[in-house]
Amino acid sequence: MSTLARTRFRTYPPGLFVLCFVELWERFSFYGMRALLVVYMTHVVLVQPVDAVEGLGVLSGFLGLDPVTDKGALVSELYGLYSGLVYFTPLLGGYLADRFFSRDAVVIAGGALIVLGHLMLTTSTWFLLALVLIVLGTGGLKGNIAARVVDLYPEDDPRLSRGFSLFYVGINIGAALAPFVCAGLALRYTWGLAFGATSVGMVLALATYCAGRRCLPRQTVPRMAVAAGGGRSVNIWLLAAACALVWVSYEQQANGLMRWLSGRPGGIGQAWLQAIPPLVVLLGTPVLLRVWRVQARQGREVSAARKIVWGATVILLAQAILWLFAFTGPAPPPVIGIVFYLALWEAGDLLFSPAAMDVFATAAAPGRAGMGMAVWYLTIFVGNLASGWIGVLWGRLPVSSYWLVIVMTTVAGVAGLSLATMKRDREACYDIKTEWK
Repeated sequence: MSTLARTRFRTYPPGLFVLCFVELWERFSFYGMRALLVVYMTHVVLVQPVDAVEGLGVLSGFLGLDPVTDKGALVSELYGLYSGLVYFTPLLGGYLADRFFSRDAVVIAGGALIVLGHLMLTTSTWFLLALVLIVLGTGGLKGNIAARVVDLYPEDDPRLSRGFSLFYVGINIGAALAPFVCAGLALRYTWGLAFGATSVGMVLALATYCAGRRCLPRQTVPRMAVAAGGGRSVNIWLLAAACALVWVSYEQQANGLMRWLSGRPGGIGQAWLQAIPPLVVLLGTPVLLRVWRVQARQGREVSAARKIVWGATVILLAQAILWLFAFTGPAPPPVIGIVFYLALWEAGDLLFSPAAMDVFATAAAPGRAGMGMAVWYLTIFVGNLASGWIGVLWGRLPVSSYWLVIVMTTVAGVAGLSLATMKRDREACYDIKTEWK
């Protein structure tokens, strides 16, 4: 490694690289399991007699579905519940870590639950219990790992946003590798080996975290804090609502866009499409980090709040371009159009997500970053739900009208973000990070 490269790496706390590798393996575990889940339920779990899967009869009755005649709908409901709850339970994990236990304890306990859940997935009998364990474990680990990034920096340190950009690279590497590795193992070998790989990923995440704890700031069990006043907290909730609207656009990449592309004879392989966003992250992050460093040396690096708005605006532009393609007819866009849309969307997300993680994590009262990150993941949960509700309109509306709904949803998100981060006075931009403090 060159002297220049070593110098650049030294500008980041050593603990940041520990957390990046933890998140890489945790996301490998998560996305590997998610890539297998629908097919595994369809071809393994739900072909069993109802009483062979513990709790399936009760759950399907609660959902009003028959496990035999409504198998497709049941698969969709179970997948939707799982995908949503993994972004809802960080509220519980953040609350426990910020109020009662140390963040390290909640992270390690959450990781252990995930490992146990993945191992149990190979047995159809305990499939639903395994999902519950994974959901609870993710709740303990997900938000608190991101909150540990905040612990590495002094309060109001502008480098935190750059730290989250590097953290975001770890997320995308794990997400990109997992579907290929785990789906390949399931196709060529066995389900047990595929789920074993997801378990190994989570074990590596835990091992990395435990071995690297000496690089992280020490923590004590938190004491109950006085709740922050709610007078100014309206902005953080406006910010959260606006972020949720932006996430609707993202979730449509796996919903409306995939349905649209399915109409193309010999359509584009989904695995190939999945490689585009991580590639943009890997190529774009070093460029952005260099830009932020240069701006910081010149004393004019833009605030995290402004990066959020800029990123969401680029996302809106990408969504508008996809909408314009719909005016050429009901046929899906050409391959180059889809690649351009996905690349531009992810370029916007490079600005949007790391800066938003910075803002939400530091918006909470000191020592309560876990709850701040939980609210960030709650925006993904709400966006997921809203995207599913809007997805019902596919086939009922003309293609151009459907994508116009998504564009207008994103416009509302950008408007909300602008309001939440607008200038407080003529002198300076209102710093959303003062919320909850």
